[in-house]
Amino acid sequence: MNPRPTIFISTVSKELRSARQLVANTLTFLGYEPVWQDIFGTESGDLREMLRSRIDGCKGVVQLVGYGYGAEPSEPDEEFGRCSYTQYEALYARKQGIKVWYLFIDEKFPSDPFGSEPEEQRQLQLIYRKGLKADSHLFHELASNEALEAGVLKLRDDLTLLRRRARMWVIAIVSLLAVVIGLSVWLLRSQDDTKKSVDDVSAEVKKGNDTMERIAERFESLVSDGGLIVEAKTPEGHYHNARIHEFGGNFSAARKEYTSYLSANLEALDPWLSYSEMLKASEGRSGALETMRYFQGKLDPPTVSYQTTLALLEEGDSRLDRLKELAEEYPDFGPLAWLISREYSAVRKGEQTLADQRSEKEWLGKFREARDGGQVLRYFIDQKEAQKWSTAADADWARLGATPERVLENPVTLTAQQSNSGWAVVFSVSDPKAKELFYRLDREGDFQSTGHLPAKNPQTGLAMVNPHVPLPNLSPGEHSIEVKYTDRNDASNGPYILKFSTGDEQLAQGKMMLNAISGSWLSFGENNGKRLLYFTMLMSYRPVISEIRYSLNGEALDKTYEFEPSDTMFEVGDGLLYLTVPDDTRFAMVQVTYKDGTKSGVQKVVRKKE
Repeated sequence: MNPRPTIFISTVSKELRSARQLVANTLTFLGYEPVWQDIFGTESGDLREMLRSRIDGCKGVVQLVGYGYGAEPSEPDEEFGRCSYTQYEALYARKQGIKVWYLFIDEKFPSDPFGSEPEEQRQLQLIYRKGLKADSHLFHELASNEALEAGVLKLRDDLTLLRRRARMWVIAIVSLLAVVIGLSVWLLRSQDDTKKSVDDVSAEVKKGNDTMERIAERFESLVSDGGLIVEAKTPEGHYHNARIHEFGGNFSAARKEYTSYLSANLEALDPWLSYSEMLKASEGRSGALETMRYFQGKLDPPTVSYQTTLALLEEGDSRLDRLKELAEEYPDFGPLAWLISREYSAVRKGEQTLADQRSEKEWLGKFREARDGGQVLRYFIDQKEAQKWSTAADADWARLGATPERVLENPVTLTAQQSNSGWAVVFSVSDPKAKELFYRLDREGDFQSTGHLPAKNPQTGLAMVNPHVPLPNLSPGEHSIEVKYTDRNDASNGPYILKFSTGDEQLAQGKMMLNAISGSWLSFGENNGKRLLYFTMLMSYRPVISEIRYSLNGEALDKTYEFEPSDTMFEVGDGLLYLTVPDDTRFAMVQVTYKDGTKSGVQKVVRKKE
């Protein structure tokens, strides 16, 4: 198991959340465990005790010094005075003797939109920045994500020193335990028995009678016993020794033991991954890749575990493409599905698109299926490591469950609307960072862009997508619209096929609008001394109405209002729009039967007193 010193990332969450994720990704790549604490100012109580607890368990703090002040305690700190929680994190760490690295963020850096802060807080943050710069001999303003990533990579030497100290502490503990146990004569006898057992197992391996399950069981026993195995002769013995040496910072001895293990060419993924991580920590990605390629001509045949680990050392799309190729070639190698899902995760992406979430969930599903079918655990010597993958996969699956399946499968919906100028459709895209929207009606012609609005999308800073498309000449009947969009990664999503019927949409829209004006369906009037009851409003919606029942001064609804049918909305027609009613009419009751056979509620219209 690789030691992974914990590094606390300190920043104003609302301002630099994306930048913090980039730093976390880079630290993870370097072999460290990044942690942080989100603070948005809405939390109740004083958070300083919690921050102290988190920072005390870390080996160092990386602070992104931006222009946001962030939330602050209700009262000034007794030792540091008035300061934000973010400032307090670094101040407390320095007081405790914990190393703090400051990365200064330039005004041009693509920060997350977080609104404005009071001028007083803005000035307090500027004073804090100036004080840090005066205290730092060398500093550079970081204006881009690339510069930030390079800034973190420059900390490699300091971070490596932390790792070595952590490993030296672990090896000291292991050595102390070995000395104490070595004083016992019983251990000497146990070592003799163990050596005999190792020789026997070695013979079994050579005969081909061993199984991965038995190797995993013996490895777990070795881990429980602790201590180095003298003259290890089995794969699990070499792997056990390699991890102890690595844990203690003795990379040379660890590489020797790893090489002895790997020469057995077993189909087990975790030793290859451990070896690769050790190489990256000590030699960087390029050096690790070069060393790993050494085995290409030595393994006969090269295991899927080796090929998978080699693929993980590739970068960007090449890594993902190679992992997918292996998954297609070796469908029973369950761990590949987990590794591919991670390529789409927020850990790797920083911020996911809906397409990323959809792909992550797809591959997580494949991993869970493989796990339940016994196609994961069998490829691990350290069964506890496999269980970590399984637990993380279940947690990610639950997180993705917060996004409805229908949204992941089809993030675009439409609403068809009819007005005096004809039909139009309004699209709704669940991905808030969509850059451009394209559509095609009834599979005719090429896709057309819907264009953009003059306003800016606050999520992207780019022009907002225009969701409205007029279709004035749309014929009555069934229609389909194909829609696709480009997301923030410029990846094309879709096309998604959306179907609708002008009749259904007309009926739904008509019902909704009539319900909204239900108190105005009828109106009383007078002309030449006659009492009139007007049906003008209802006549505007004749295409969705099949019958109108009404009554005067009672609830019987015993009369039918006759009208000429029409397919055109919002046109009252040339027919009679009113009835002459008795002078003593006080109120009218009315109910509409729609074209689909459903009935409206009964509405009462009262004649106003004169």
